[in-house]
Amino acid sequence: MKAMNRWKAIGLVLTGAASYGLLSSFVKLGYQQGFTAEEVTGSQVFFGFIGLWLLSLFQLRKMKSVTRPVIVKLVLSGTFTGLTGYFYYHSLQSLDASFAVLLLFQFTWMGLLLDWVLERRVPNRYQWIAVVMILAGTVLSSGILSGSLTRINASGIGLGLLAACCYTLFIYFSGRVATHLPALIRTTWMITGAALIVLTLMPPRFLWNGALGEGLWLWGILLSVLGMIVPSYLFAKGAPHMATGLAAVLGSVELPVVIVCSAVLLKETTTPMQWIGIMVILLGIAVSERKVRVRTASTS
Repeated sequence: MKAMNRWKAIGLVLTGAASYGLLSSFVKLGYQQGFTAEEVTGSQVFFGFIGLWLLSLFQLRKMKSVTRPVIVKLVLSGTFTGLTGYFYYHSLQSLDASFAVLLLFQFTWMGLLLDWVLERRVPNRYQWIAVVMILAGTVLSSGILSGSLTRINASGIGLGLLAACCYTLFIYFSGRVATHLPALIRTTWMITGAALIVLTLMPPRFLWNGALGEGLWLWGILLSVLGMIVPSYLFAKGAPHMATGLAAVLGSVELPVVIVCSAVLLKETTTPMQWIGIMVILLGIAVSERKVRVRTASTS
């Protein structure tokens, strides 16, 4: 792949991960308005599903040309992005948020491991160093060291790790399934799968309980853009041009964005240790690319 194309792909994945980071603060704002996790999550995938299908009408001819086996693969792949949120939100019910985030960010090394097992792509030393740095930065940024944990149990840990596994698989399939199709079409079918699994696990009671009329529709549209449409599209467009392990490492930029947005939008207090953690994560992302740059320079 040409260097320019590679850096463009990296930019797309970084932007998609940053969009996920923005999502967290707006979800909290929705909770402050009195809406439940089921209402917020359900409306997010519902409006994401509707929005993407409306956008896909402009490519209706290409949409009709997609074969049934490909549709099935895309829909099944999309269930992983829906399950990520489902498992993560449920882990928060029995774990401290700082510990739940730490569990979710295990996707950084899971992506490298998946590449190693399925693609026979052995991680280089810079990638392992990057993972160690990112996990260390995550510990610092999550605030887990600032006080003792108050909520922790085995089921919550299991749910947090399941969320990490599902996020890893979402990244993997974003870069592997039906990559010959336009990103919008792939994203539409994948979010269809996400909507099917989430609305099955959490029935859309918000459609008839009056929550939409109380303002949930606004949060649903905003969250669908930040959490479903934009990141899924950008991952579908950028992930096919890089290894799953690199995409997972780049995805760790989500946490610094979460902390910055929490400080700016929610006025939450951030500690110097958290800012140090952010810097460590960003340095880890830079380290993960080191060998690629050296190799490119030596072959040019």
